[in-house]
Amino acid sequence: MTKPLWPRKRLEFLPLATNSTLLLTGATGFLGGALAKALLDSGFAPARLRLLVRDPARAERMGLPGEALCRGDLGDPDGAASLARAVEGVDVAVHLAGSLKAFGSQGYEAVNVDGTRRLYAAMRDVAPHAFVVHVSSLAAAGPSVDGGGSAASPDRCRPISAYGSSKLRGEMELLRAGLAHTILRPPVVYGPGDGATRLLFQQATAPLVVVPRRAAPISVIHADDVVAALLAAIERRVAGAVLPLDGPERTDTHAFSRAIAEACGRRARLVPVPIALAACAAVASDLVARLRRRPSYFNRDKVREIGAPGWVADGEPVRAALGFAPRIGLSEGLAAVARAEGFARRVTSATA
Repeated sequence: MTKPLWPRKRLEFLPLATNSTLLLTGATGFLGGALAKALLDSGFAPARLRLLVRDPARAERMGLPGEALCRGDLGDPDGAASLARAVEGVDVAVHLAGSLKAFGSQGYEAVNVDGTRRLYAAMRDVAPHAFVVHVSSLAAAGPSVDGGGSAASPDRCRPISAYGSSKLRGEMELLRAGLAHTILRPPVVYGPGDGATRLLFQQATAPLVVVPRRAAPISVIHADDVVAALLAAIERRVAGAVLPLDGPERTDTHAFSRAIAEACGRRARLVPVPIALAACAAVASDLVARLRRRPSYFNRDKVREIGAPGWVADGEPVRAALGFAPRIGLSEGLAAVARAEGFARRVTSATA
């Protein structure tokens, strides 16, 4: 393991008060919804929880408590007043909202950069003493085959995709705001109820599975383990830490597809292709997405990440700072997704 690159002497422990007010962005998303549920299940009072959402009615239909909902839109340039109301009196803010798919770099920047800037400007003006748990991405740090550089400070990161660049710029907005913070950088996150995970399962259970010609090492982590890391970050509030997240076991792009197929009772038939062919497919995918007016998870920007030599995180900094270690093994987690999403049943019925 490489040593963490953030300076330990700047870290400080800030215990969490039982009556703290917590703001969460992205509560209607995959990880945000899971974190909101975990907080409520742990006994966090809805009155102490503020869930920043664009559509409160939709959020209530999703099962989020109405008394915790706070209307606001990070993508609205004229929404400063609503953001100020949302952050007033907040002790801790967990910023999970972000764009995972978009039409070009400007689509990512609307929320990942500009929205982040608006949120932290409101906190700087109204709640300057609040602590921020900022959820970034391993894509912000840039590629790595051994975890080296995954915990680098934002000024030392080298992202290769528009998405990664937008997440890095979001980190920089946090630093400019001068708020006490912990930054988490998850790698590939999977779990039930996630569109990107569902796409991976669809691809891995297809008759032929197209993969890059060369297998690249990757870190993969279950959503429940990410939520556990977030809860630890909220509780400990270690100021100045940049913490990449790693799963309990590493894999590679070929082995990951095989593991998904195996979890579904299938054997993956891998078809390695040159990255140039994947780039051509991404151009076609982008055209279809624009015709449908719905961005896709697979696009030219994603091919830049697929072509990288590896995406491995160093799990030592988060263990040292938060005492966190992931618990859900890959085969266990993938099998649970296969059951929850119906892939296992689908295979069983087809082979019966």
